[in-house]
Order: sequence, then C-alpha cells, then structure tokens
Amino acid sequence: SPTGKEFVSASFDKSIQIFPVDKSQSREVYHTKRTQHVICVKWASDSKYIMFGSDEMNIRLCKANASEKLGVLTSREKAAKDYNQKLKKKFQHHRHIKHIARD
Repeated sequence: SPTGKEFVSASFDKSIQIFPVDKSQSREVYHTKRTQHVICVKWASDSKYIMFGSDEMNIRLCKANASEKLGVLTSREKAAKDYNQKLKKKFQHHRHIKHIARD
C-alpha cells in the first residue's frame, strides 16, 4: 500500500487478500462469484481503494476497509467515529476486544 503498512495479494483462487505487514493472517478477503482468476492488483494512491483485474477482462474496484464509510461525514458521524477509535485503543488489551479485532 502507499502507506507501507499493508500489502495485497492476488490469487488464482478468485480472491484478493489484504495483509498487515507485521501479521501472517489477512484482515480482509474479497471474492465474488463472477470474478475469475485474479491476475493483477493495484492500490489507489490514496490508500482507500484496491483495483484488480481478472481473466474475464474486467477491472474491479473495492474498498481497502470494507466497513469504512466513504463520502462526506457529518460532524456527528465524525465525532462518533473518533470516539469509537479511542475506545478501541483504550481497551485494546481486553480479551473480548482482542477477539473482535482479530476477526
């Protein structure tokens, strides 16, 4: 990725996976019924999207973080997002939070 903290792998099993650099388990897996063997993959320069091409000659676009809302955030949504991030950081060593973050 442009940030240098993650990398993406294209696979012949019709999927792409996003890995953090320091972990061996992927954090996101993308696959669709219509996608054939993935032959190329590229991060967008803003690190928000991943583009990949497959054997059926289509280029697909997916979000790097599947749960991330894109577009304009209201001030209320931004405050809620920041608050949730602070809670995750504060309780990151709690057993249940670790389990949720790992999955």
